[in-house]
Amino acid sequence: AHVIATIEQSGKALVTISFEQLAQFAGNMLQIKGNNELPLLVMSSTAYNSLHTTQIETLSKYSELVHSPLNTIETNGGGSARCMMAEVFLTPQ
Repeated sequence: AHVIATIEQSGKALVTISFEQLAQFAGNMLQIKGNNELPLLVMSSTAYNSLHTTQIETLSKYSELVHSPLNTIETNGGGSARCMMAEVFLTPQ
């Protein structure tokens, strides 16, 4: 309850997912900055298709949603979009 209250007080949105959505990789998303410095939320099409309309609307307020079919990776590798992306934080040159 304290964690939820802290998130809500911070002005951030809390998007809950079901266990079924978790199994569809909805918890395996990664927010990145695009070339224009705007936020992108990267996920698999499996994850995207598991989301309810209200979840998509909420997430879309904060990032452009980007998804791609990653069925082979999800079936054989056990991971999804977030697991495939390296988080490299370099200072712009």
